[in-house]
Amino acid sequence: MLGRRLNREISKDAQVFKSRLLYAANMIGAFWLAIPSYFAFVIFFMWHGFKDNERFHNDATLYAILLATGILAVLVLVVGRLLAMWPYAVLLEPRKGIWVYAPPAKLWIPLDEIVDIDVYSGIYGGGHVLELSRSHGLVKQLYFNSLFFPHEQLVRELRVLIDRRDGVVYSS
Repeated sequence: MLGRRLNREISKDAQVFKSRLLYAANMIGAFWLAIPSYFAFVIFFMWHGFKDNERFHNDATLYAILLATGILAVLVLVVGRLLAMWPYAVLLEPRKGIWVYAPPAKLWIPLDEIVDIDVYSGIYGGGHVLELSRSHGLVKQLYFNSLFFPHEQLVRELRVLIDRRDGVVYSS
């Protein structure tokens, strides 16, 4: 298992599927700007409270909640890799698996861990959902919204790989 993890060279027949530029820029920018901005807001809010001693004693619970919320958000987004549920790019390596790109890092999912790909409909339109056999942090499914990630070829390629892995044979 460890040797397989260390030997992750990208093959020459790998295919890259990218989301729309606006979506990718929004994902990356929102992640890298939201966390520091939130903590800057909390620090400014607390600094203002420390300056006014009478207000700090009344607002200590609020400051603790704001700080705990920020720490929880960092844990969910960085350690739990929650944003990987909505990737901005996917690199498909035939017969091996996929690389999922989402802030703050990329995620490797072997072909053996992909259960199925199915259609979903949601409040922002429909798309496809990739179900995984085990979770990667907080990620158990990957969502490819048709509006932001319009790659039917990715869906077809994944379907063929899953069917080939499962031994499904098409006859005409």
